[in-house]
Amino acid sequence: MKSIITLVLISFSLIAYAEDYNLVSGEATYTVKHTFKKVEGTSREVKGKVQCKEQLCQFLLAIKVDTFLSSDSNRDLNMQTTLESSKYPVAIAKGEFNLKEWNQAKLVISAEVDFHGIKKQYTMTLVNDVSGMQKTDLVLDLEAHKIERPSLFTMKIENTVPVHFKLQWKKGD
Repeated sequence: MKSIITLVLISFSLIAYAEDYNLVSGEATYTVKHTFKKVEGTSREVKGKVQCKEQLCQFLLAIKVDTFLSSDSNRDLNMQTTLESSKYPVAIAKGEFNLKEWNQAKLVISAEVDFHGIKKQYTMTLVNDVSGMQKTDLVLDLEAHKIERPSLFTMKIENTVPVHFKLQWKKGD
């Protein structure tokens, strides 16, 4: 009986320390650079969740590749073809951080990014601004994800593609 009470108390204490956060607003913008041109595409359909147990938080961000739009629908279609969005429809970033550090002005997080069917480790720097919006960047390596870089006038786009995120979280119920 004593062990059952102890188990129940431990379970309640774990529940008390569990916190969930849902992404209520998310945006991601990539920037592709070429010798003659710079192109941006934005998705406002970023999905995400943070789950914290005690002080360890795990996060997940997911974006459907075909939701990125630039100012040119033909370019968007070419991007989807290059990224094989029908075969690899979602890009995912996930990782862990300490809850105490989440509200600091700046937090560096290691994230595993699953993009184009290949998982790679990246570093993300999370910045909290005064409005409660979190901003973070990561720089994708196209060749590391086995993506054939498009070319213009026989010159390929740069291998690195910065992705800038704007994230607004709400504590779950």
